[in-house]
Amino acid sequence: MINVILTIYLLALSCFQSYAFTIGGTKNTNNGSLLPGITAEVVASTFVPAHRRKISTSLYDKWDDLVDEDDEVEIPEWLGPPIPKDMKYNEFNLKRQYSNCKAIRTAGGPEMTNDIFARDPDTDVFWFAGKVARISDVSLAKAVARQYPLIEEHSARLRPLELFDKNGLLELWAAPGDSELDVAYNRPTARFVKMARAQETEGADDVKNREVGFQGEIYEAGEEGFRTQRKEDGMPLNPEIEA
Repeated sequence: MINVILTIYLLALSCFQSYAFTIGGTKNTNNGSLLPGITAEVVASTFVPAHRRKISTSLYDKWDDLVDEDDEVEIPEWLGPPIPKDMKYNEFNLKRQYSNCKAIRTAGGPEMTNDIFARDPDTDVFWFAGKVARISDVSLAKAVARQYPLIEEHSARLRPLELFDKNGLLELWAAPGDSELDVAYNRPTARFVKMARAQETEGADDVKNREVGFQGEIYEAGEEGFRTQRKEDGMPLNPEIEA
């Protein structure tokens, strides 16, 4: 009888330990003891079935919105004709044409230079874009036509709000070299002449890039930019300002 009671007691004790292990902690593999503090609730929350998990997507949604907004930004396509490799708007070409402009001006004087203005054809505002230079064997028309894509893109980047959307369709107009003061005072002696692209100017493609140069306008901090209003014939829109 005592043996039967002892056997029942041992079985009950074994079942109690197994039950305690299940809800009270994790078994230490070194000595078989229970590790306190890891409850059934903790274990259950760690191993929630995938279909019952609730994952916050607020952060991902915000980033997704940013990506979507970036995707919606449309960069205007180039609207003009194909651009020669040596007149694409990049640092190498800009530096080369700038050096050419300085060298030609030093050798030939300001007579070999002209001021260049860019215009959205839908407005009467002409923005000063820089200066071109040429050797004596190259005409003004060819000098501008050969460098037209470079000058046009510089103008568009210089005045992005006014000109960039028309990049490829902008007009370039030439004025006498160093005539900014005459232009500012609307003097009729500073008449603008409309320039054409290389495709419309005979012989422009034969001009070597070293025979012409371009010095692009650069704004200082806070500078608004030099502009003037002109008629379709290149003459001042407003009356001459008396000094």
